[in-house]
Amino acid sequence: MCKKLSLLAPRIMLLLLFFLLFIAYSLSPGFAAKYYSEQTNFTETSVPMTRYNWDKDDIKSCIYLDDGIENAYYVWTKLSVQKWRHALQEYTGNHLGWNITAKFVKSEAELESCDIKVYIYDKYSDFPDYPIQTGAYTSVGFEEGVGDNNSLDMRVYLSPLVLHGDGETEINLPPYAFRNSAVHEIGHVLGFGHMQMQKGYLMSPQFDFWQTNEQLPITTLELEALVKVYGIDGFD
Repeated sequence: MCKKLSLLAPRIMLLLLFFLLFIAYSLSPGFAAKYYSEQTNFTETSVPMTRYNWDKDDIKSCIYLDDGIENAYYVWTKLSVQKWRHALQEYTGNHLGWNITAKFVKSEAELESCDIKVYIYDKYSDFPDYPIQTGAYTSVGFEEGVGDNNSLDMRVYLSPLVLHGDGETEINLPPYAFRNSAVHEIGHVLGFGHMQMQKGYLMSPQFDFWQTNEQLPITTLELEALVKVYGIDGFD
């Protein structure tokens, strides 16, 4: 009996070693990542950051749907917010921080109590800054008389129908292109500017869905830039 146990012991130890290695790799950010990808395009190695940043770790987004807009656009926009939260939590290993949330509101008036106000309009011509703005954009301001970052007035404008850069062609965005716009605009909300390259990065100013048939992922490039600003403890 003792001889049999002594023969089994190395096998048991080997199996235990493989099990522990599997657990270690599974918990490492690069191996287990679901909400972000490794940076693969190194033409640019940093993301421009804006002058503002958040100093609270409970950022509330509210999403308003214009009349006639399908509920799917609300869902895709909410998932875009959640994607940034999960990516940051996963990348930093801090699953208690990075609390940016999103919920539906029935009226534009209800948006005013939210940190981030997201409008989804039927078409680009409904944007308050039309005709200057004919595609998704983010407007950033500060409450009058208040100078700290808690007073950020952050508004995101989205639409499934946008105007091409030629100023004439209307484009009904396919779902993946709308989702890319939503993730891109939430990136602006978090403090990103635009990349120098017109296309190819999540934060590039243009997304050519005729050439790219899926949305661009959040990558380690964007996440590392946010960690440099905030550290790993969250937005506060």
